[in-house]
Amino acid sequence: MSTITILGDYENVFSNSEFYLELLKAGHDIHLHHEKMKSNQEIIDVLEDTEIVVLMRERTPLNGSVINQLPSLSLISQTGKGLNHIDQVAAKKNGIEILTTEGVSSQSVVELTVGLMIGCARQFSYHQVSIKEGKWEQLPGIELRNKRLGLIGFGKIGKGVSQVANSIGMEVVAWRPRGREGNEKEEYNVEIVSLEEVLATSDIVSLHLRLLPEFRQLLDRDKLSLLKKGAILINTSRGELVDEQELARILNNNHLLGAGIDTLSTEPLVENPFKNCSNTILTPHVGYITYDVLKRFADSSLKNVLQWLSDNKK
Repeated sequence: MSTITILGDYENVFSNSEFYLELLKAGHDIHLHHEKMKSNQEIIDVLEDTEIVVLMRERTPLNGSVINQLPSLSLISQTGKGLNHIDQVAAKKNGIEILTTEGVSSQSVVELTVGLMIGCARQFSYHQVSIKEGKWEQLPGIELRNKRLGLIGFGKIGKGVSQVANSIGMEVVAWRPRGREGNEKEEYNVEIVSLEEVLATSDIVSLHLRLLPEFRQLLDRDKLSLLKKGAILINTSRGELVDEQELARILNNNHLLGAGIDTLSTEPLVENPFKNCSNTILTPHVGYITYDVLKRFADSSLKNVLQWLSDNKK
C-alpha cells in the first residue's frame, strides 16, 4: 500500500471525494494538510516518507532542493495543468511522474471574467466605496451590448467568454499567439486579428494566456499605450503578463474607464500597485476558487492517483 499526502486542502474538499473513500478502502495511508506550508523544511518533513503527493494548484511550491530530498516520492498529482511551481527537471531526474488535470476550472474563470467586465462597466469599485462613506453618487457606466470585446488568447476560457459576450450582443475579436486558424467565425462568431488591432480597437480587452516566458510583460508600456481612451482591461490570467506600474498610471489618469484584476505579479500582495486606483476591481486570484471547481479538482486528481496505482499495480 502507498502513502499519499494531500497538501493545500484549505477548504476541506478532498475527504468528501468518492475517490478519496475508494483509496481509503483499498488500504492506502492518506494524510491531509489544510494549512499552508511555512517553509521548505516543513514540506520536506511532511513528505519525507510519501510516495504520492497531491497538490492543490500552486499553493505548495516544490523546488529542486525540496524534490532532491524526497527519495520516496514517485508521483505528483497536480490539480490544474500549471506547473510553474514545480521543478520539472528535478522531478524527471528523480524519476517522479507528474499528472495534471485540465479544464475543470474553466467555467468558474469564464464567469468571474464576465462579472469583472460588468462590474467595471458599471463602476462597481467606485460606487462600493462611495456608498460605504454615506454618499449617494450615481456615476454613469456603459452597456456591454454593441461594444467590442478583444480577447488576448483564445483557448477554452477565451472561447467560453466569447460565447457569453455574443449572447449579450457584443462584437468579439481575438488574438491567438499560436495554432492554426480554424472556423472561429462560423463556430464562435469571433474574428482572429492582430494583437495591435485587439488593443487599439476594443472597448474591453481580456487576457487569457498561459504564463510562458515569451508572454512576460506582454502588455508593456508601448502595448498599453494602444488601448482606447475609456477602455476596460480584464486580467484573470497572470499578473506577470502586464506592466502593473504602467497600468496603474493610466488608470489613475483616467485614460481607462477601469480594470478588473484577479491576478497580480506578486501573490499574496506585498505592495499594491493599484491601491490608489478608484476605478479598479481587485480580487485575490479567486478565478478558480468555487466549491464546484474544488470538488472537481479533488475528484480528478485522486482519480489520476487511482489510475496510476492501477497501472503500477500498487
